[in-house]
Amino acid sequence: MKGVTIFGNFTVLETFMFKGVQVDKGFDERLDIFYRINLCIENSEDDINDAFIDCYYRNIADLKEDLVNYIG
Repeated sequence: MKGVTIFGNFTVLETFMFKGVQVDKGFDERLDIFYRINLCIENSEDDINDAFIDCYYRNIADLKEDLVNYIG
């Protein structure tokens, strides 16, 4: 997440797939547009204990850069 804090609700406008990851495009209570992805931050053998985090991006270029670095 590139220094963005989301307060309140996130309303999804559309959902699409990018490199096998679901991306939600939406807006917050101030009507700022964000892209949200859900990334797994733990890589354990037991999928039940994996931790996930929502990452929000102000633009698609930052999201693509992080996905390329995360997925490889």
